[in-house]
Amino acid sequence: MRLGIIAEGKADIAVIKAVLKALKGIDGSDVVQLRPSEQFDETDLNEMNFSNWNLVLKSCEDNNLLQSFFDVLADDALLVVQIDTAERGEAGYDINEPLRTKDTDWKEYCDYLYKAVEYKISNIIPETYRDKVAYAIAIEETDAWLIPLFDNSCKETAQYANPKERLHYLIGRIDGKKRVKYINTDKKNLDYDNISKDMRKGLKTCRQKSRSLDLFCLDLENKCNI
Repeated sequence: MRLGIIAEGKADIAVIKAVLKALKGIDGSDVVQLRPSEQFDETDLNEMNFSNWNLVLKSCEDNNLLQSFFDVLADDALLVVQIDTAERGEAGYDINEPLRTKDTDWKEYCDYLYKAVEYKISNIIPETYRDKVAYAIAIEETDAWLIPLFDNSCKETAQYANPKERLHYLIGRIDGKKRVKYINTDKKNLDYDNISKDMRKGLKTCRQKSRSLDLFCLDLENKCNI
């Protein structure tokens, strides 16, 4: 089976690929990056080399893009759509509930929000392909899915309103020698390729502490026939 990915960024794709490898043994060679495209390097100004939540939604309704992926592979293909919920209140995304409160039941919060975003995207995707899509809907950001790798005390990652900031903090407190492999010094950012490799061994723990990741994995297990 071949997997296609439409995502907000290359860091998100690194996380998705790690999940696919850990959960289903799918190698990167069997994954096609539709957006952002793997056909161009980061210095290329081609429009498909860029992405964000708005472009993810636009790609999901692009019949030509989806057709070029699915029709070549006939029935042996699945599309993964990744999107964060951090910007869900912005115009065009328009998902304002549920709200965060001090009494939030995080499992219910995740389930409600995941379903709301899934419903929105499924109604954008051309009907022909709707049953061939798995949803990687990250509550806030995919960084949240990585937090349990570095925080044993975490009970549910949805509790963090800014998971990227939390992940940076957790990695920042690691002993210097061990921390190096998680930092991309050239880009002065986290090295998501290396961090994601740890998820291949820690996926079970991450699923237990991140309901939105678990929902994505359950969707994959249901739709990925290998």
